[in-house]
Amino acid sequence: MITMEPFKVYQYYLALRLHFTTDNYDVIKQQGRVRASKQSFFKRKDLLAIKRVAETYSDKDIVDFLVSNFVSGDRWGGVFDIEAKDRYISWKKRMESISYTFEKEIGKAVLSMEKQNLTAKDLFIIQSHQHPPIIKMFLRNDISIETLVILNKLNNFTDLFDAKLEGDLVWPDISRVIKKYSPFLNIQKEKYEELFKRSTRND
Repeated sequence: MITMEPFKVYQYYLALRLHFTTDNYDVIKQQGRVRASKQSFFKRKDLLAIKRVAETYSDKDIVDFLVSNFVSGDRWGGVFDIEAKDRYISWKKRMESISYTFEKEIGKAVLSMEKQNLTAKDLFIIQSHQHPPIIKMFLRNDISIETLVILNKLNNFTDLFDAKLEGDLVWPDISRVIKKYSPFLNIQKEKYEELFKRSTRND
C-alpha cells in the first residue's frame, strides 16, 4: 500500500477545509495549493491522529476519507476525531449503492408528497420563506446529501433556493456543501434522470 506523508495529509486537509467551508476557494481549480508550514503542523493537538490516518489509508483513499468527513461530519475539525473512520465507512457504503439509494430515497420523498395530495414538483416549492419539503427531508435524515447533489445536477435548484431563502440560517451551509461536493460525485446524468422519472412516473 502506497501511503502519504502526514504533512501532505495535513495539506490536503487544509485545502479541503477551505473548499467546503468558504465560497472563494475551489480545491479543483487551485489544485490543492494552500499555505501550510511544518512548524504549525507539528504544533497541532491532533498530530497523532493525522499520522494515524496517513498510516491507515492509501494515498489514493486519503482524499475520499477527507471528503467523506467534510460532507458527513464536523466540517471544521471532526475529520481526525474518533468517529471519522465510521463516517468514511458509511460514506463508502453509500457510494457502493448510490443509484439504489437515490431511487429509494426519491420514492420515499414522492410517497410523502402523495400522502399530502401533492406531487413530486412540490418537493421543490418554497412557501413563505420556509424550507421546501426536499430540504426538510434532508434535515430529518430521510434523504442523503448525495441525493441532494444528484438532484441539483439534474435541475440546478440551488440558485433558486439561494435567492428565495436569502437570510436563512440553515440553507447557506447546505447550499455550499451541495455545490462543493458536486465535483467529487461523478454520475451518468442520463441514468439518474431515468431513475427520477421512474420514481415519479405516477405523479
